[in-house]
Amino acid sequence: MNQKQHYSRLFRRSKVRSMLAITGVAAMVLTTSSVQAAGPDYEMALKRAQYLLNGTVPTDDEYAVVGSDNGSYKSAVRAFLNHSNFYSATLRYHEILFGTGLGDDYLTELVRSDIDNKTNKVAKLSCNRADSGDQRYRCQWSSQNTGSKTGTCPQAWEQAVTVFWYPGMVAWVCPEVMTTCGTDLSQCLIEYSDPAAAKNAELGTTEIFDTHAAVTNSLSKQAAGLATAVVMANYPYTKILESGLTAVDGAIVHFMRQGQYFDMTKFNAAPGLADLVGSIALTDTNFRLVNVGHDPTQAGALSTFGWLRRYEKNRSRANQLYQRLLCRQFTSALPRVFPADPGNLRTTPGCMGCHSTVDPLADFFSTWGEGGELYTGAKGSTPSSFDNKSGAGLADLADIIRNDDAFATCTVEHAWGWLMGRGFYRDEADLRRALTSYFVTVNYSFKELVYAMATHPAFIEGSRSDATVTDPLDEPPLGQPPGGNTNLPCSKTIDFTADIAPKLGQCTNCHFAGNKIGRQDISSAAQMKIWGSQSVNMMASGNMPPGQAGPPLIGPVWDLKEAVRCWVAQNP
Repeated sequence: MNQKQHYSRLFRRSKVRSMLAITGVAAMVLTTSSVQAAGPDYEMALKRAQYLLNGTVPTDDEYAVVGSDNGSYKSAVRAFLNHSNFYSATLRYHEILFGTGLGDDYLTELVRSDIDNKTNKVAKLSCNRADSGDQRYRCQWSSQNTGSKTGTCPQAWEQAVTVFWYPGMVAWVCPEVMTTCGTDLSQCLIEYSDPAAAKNAELGTTEIFDTHAAVTNSLSKQAAGLATAVVMANYPYTKILESGLTAVDGAIVHFMRQGQYFDMTKFNAAPGLADLVGSIALTDTNFRLVNVGHDPTQAGALSTFGWLRRYEKNRSRANQLYQRLLCRQFTSALPRVFPADPGNLRTTPGCMGCHSTVDPLADFFSTWGEGGELYTGAKGSTPSSFDNKSGAGLADLADIIRNDDAFATCTVEHAWGWLMGRGFYRDEADLRRALTSYFVTVNYSFKELVYAMATHPAFIEGSRSDATVTDPLDEPPLGQPPGGNTNLPCSKTIDFTADIAPKLGQCTNCHFAGNKIGRQDISSAAQMKIWGSQSVNMMASGNMPPGQAGPPLIGPVWDLKEAVRCWVAQNP
């Protein structure tokens, strides 16, 4: 067998067997019965990576730069992660992860209760462009008869103002509108004549704007925005569940400034939050992190308005958390006959399979109300437990989740599905384990996790497997420390003579009995019992034998290292 055939055979039968080095992302080799090695296709990999991470496609010049060079491709991926477009890609990813969308009427729950449109009124403007005549863009009182489109004054009296939602655009208003709403109209609520168009308008790029639509849109994706801001700052991904950490964009800050209309006490905003972010303009659509201090009822993304209001019931919140952040499903065999009065679902046969877990998990959300009583129906903290750990609020629950390996593993699964377009196959368990361990080792850097996946042979190879995974991996187990054990189980009993001695030629050029260069002898079983553990560590680090390009992940050095590791463990 020649050298090419030898490595090809090794490649076909090998899986990822080691954690990536923390100082440099080494390639992990994946070959399974489901994914056939086809060699690198850097052009296709570049196209996929650039589109997924930056939302653009490569030019001919960019293809030419990358060519078939692995180093150039890796540099390109690193550039994608540092590009401003990565924000939008990451936000879309997290919108899918957390879910978005709120009912149009949800924001009305936060309106001040003392507004009756008679005694206490709120200034509202309706804005649109005239269909004929001078075709000016005009804003007038919403209560005004819109037949003439001129408000309450002659056109000759109208004054031009620059609107706050579209800098540089001029709107025409009556003097009393400018006096009441300010020179940029920011002191009044804006209504647009076409609600559907307003809901889909992008802030800062169009004259179309509606206060309710813009604020609802931002609040609905606040959880995704918080996670995205954590990623962009390259903070540990565990911060997405940090108590006291929230995120705001221009629309949310604008909403907080409308105290004449919205009741901030209903929003449960931390004191002084609006002051902390007072300089953010409405058209700043990127979410920014704000730390308002630890609060036992807060858990980062889980305590945002969008998450709590979208998933209205505590059981629903618990179920969504279980699925989206731990990649686990509540499943149980149904009883043949449902009891008329099931009583305590946590102990009732046929019900307890799910409810014995979901109900205690839901108890952590009891500091928040349900449905439209989000901020008024709280029952106070309820002592509960999850995964055999106790707590009494969302902050405690977040700490339990963040310190469980299932959270890191689930993050790896989501990122893998995003980039690869499929889940893990059952025989890719070692790859999932290695990526999870690496994710924890790099301090939960989501950027580094994405880099490791986008530069992995499975992503770069020319042919990809079918996106339908018919034999998926099991759910991440609960109750394990983050990172887990990266050593593979020893598949057989290792014999020194048969399994180690034939491979020692890689090392015994220097490490032989009587050598004159001060190297330890490891040529015999007796000597290997003394120096075996140190030899394993040196081979794993890439320091032995000389000339390695980083820690070995496949090939003769890897095989020797694993044989010695298992032999040492089996012969204490």
